[in-house]
Amino acid sequence: MIRAKQLSNGAPVGLLASGVWVDVETPTPEELALLQQHYPLEPLALADAQEIGHWSRFEEYPAHLFLILRTLETPQNSKSRTERVSYFYFPEAQVLLTYRNEPVTYLEEIWQNFRGGTALRLWQRLLDQGVQTFFAYTDALTDRVEDLEELGLDGQENPEVPRRIFAARREVLRVRRLASQAREALLHLERLPLLGSEAYLFRDLTDRMGRVYEGLDAARDELSNVLEVHLSAQGNRLNRVVQALTVISVLFLPMTLWAGIYGTNFEAFSEYQWPYGRLYFWGGLVLIGGSLALWMKRRGWW
Repeated sequence: MIRAKQLSNGAPVGLLASGVWVDVETPTPEELALLQQHYPLEPLALADAQEIGHWSRFEEYPAHLFLILRTLETPQNSKSRTERVSYFYFPEAQVLLTYRNEPVTYLEEIWQNFRGGTALRLWQRLLDQGVQTFFAYTDALTDRVEDLEELGLDGQENPEVPRRIFAARREVLRVRRLASQAREALLHLERLPLLGSEAYLFRDLTDRMGRVYEGLDAARDELSNVLEVHLSAQGNRLNRVVQALTVISVLFLPMTLWAGIYGTNFEAFSEYQWPYGRLYFWGGLVLIGGSLALWMKRRGWW
């Protein structure tokens, strides 16, 4: 699919040599040949634009500037797949060509609402919406980290908690790499003398990507802390169980000794002949156990 709009008023037009926004989505070989007839597309840049999953990058060619911005789709079900738009900017002809291999929601919305403007401002607007996808992801990530914190502090034995934490960390690292590549590409674009007085528009984009990068670093560290807190809570829970078992063992150890002494087969124990021998035996067990239990209670052992 190839479509074009006049930059001056946003009216749909055919392919022109100058002053247009050309949008291309999964073109056929015939459509590619038509594009190359109207615009001198660098073959290397066109090959990168056609490659599925190419990372973000910027390159300055003799006939045009070339930028690939790989961003994120709107988060759904706590996950987000990547999407990519390639930009060909022809400064002399004032032509902005957008190339994509799949539908991109924010680009489609801008296309429908575009009513005119300069090529650079249109480019900045498109890039701004791409950067915004990273902010939407970090906002959703903050909520997920807070939920994991609640699960981690709960202290219950749940094998799903470490799995979810590790899955979130892997996803954060993946998005962090995407953000780093996008930021580097935008930095190269921002430093071009060609932008002139409108360079501040693109400088704002790199500043925002820097904040996204810092937010992802903070989220990664927070997830590590959540995992440590969860493991610490599990360790404390295990310590409480061991403590309870130790208290029980200490309580029964002297009573076992008492029972063992009077369970031996010796006639020399005069207590066997006492009228209250049984009361003496059981009373001794209760006294020993009760005294130990009271002593450990005062020391806060249970």
